[in-house]
Amino acid sequence: MRLKQGIRLYSLLPEGYDAVFINSGTSSYKEQTLAKVDFQDWHFTPLFEEDAYLPKKDWRKMNTQESAIIRAKTDRKDHNTIFTGYIPAELQYIIRRLGLEQSKNREEVMQKFRDHPETVQQLNTKMQEFLSTVADNKPFHFHCIAANLPNLEMVACDITRLRENFTVPEKRYIGLHNDGTQFMTLHTTHKAGNRITINLGNQSRIFYFVNLTMIQALNMLSEKIDVKEQQVNIYNVSAHFFKHFPDYPVIKFIQQPYQFYIAPTDNCFHDGSTLGNTALDINMVYFGTFRC
Repeated sequence: MRLKQGIRLYSLLPEGYDAVFINSGTSSYKEQTLAKVDFQDWHFTPLFEEDAYLPKKDWRKMNTQESAIIRAKTDRKDHNTIFTGYIPAELQYIIRRLGLEQSKNREEVMQKFRDHPETVQQLNTKMQEFLSTVADNKPFHFHCIAANLPNLEMVACDITRLRENFTVPEKRYIGLHNDGTQFMTLHTTHKAGNRITINLGNQSRIFYFVNLTMIQALNMLSEKIDVKEQQVNIYNVSAHFFKHFPDYPVIKFIQQPYQFYIAPTDNCFHDGSTLGNTALDINMVYFGTFRC
């Protein structure tokens, strides 16, 4: 299936769009050979939600037509564009001083922050300065510091339904998804702003996205099914979409250490991945209305 005009990518990286790839679509996790985690004391094959869909692994470079559809030139707004670039060199230097690359789990990551209060203060100051340059004159706020195991097909999971004191292998990953909440509908996700995610680790990570807004996905589904009768909503739209459009392409780009991406994650199907990595994946996330 050919790409439609939709969400685009604007790269500020020296490699430009050479780190961007496209595939032939998605399939249920049950139809794929899943990567295993083999890190520290963890040796397991991750579990997935029953309706999880993953990108197919037939990645290739975009052709001229596809590249023209994906590349953002003008009209770059928070709801219709994904941006990627490097954080300032001064910020990179401060982060290196924390020694996060030596961490084996999230607790060790957080301990590094607790052990270096002066460095963290400098980090906060310089991060606020940097974010102010891309915040579109609107407020933003810190969301989290995430630490993901290496060699995960997908990183997003819902732990709210797990038992208390669950173990890591019990996590169920949700596959390609949107981040919409009960405060949104498929017609209002474009008003939700976006997020900036910064790679603090020492290895690259992967960001997958489908270049369709939620309204576009809903409109496509309405040509296949009765969306009202099927009660398609913010929570189940991804399962419906990938069931009926398994051949719609996914876009992948490689996010190197100290690179950021800005994405409207409420308004598009997406996920991160640490496939092929051997070290802990560490990233910092802020919510706001960012653009470059």
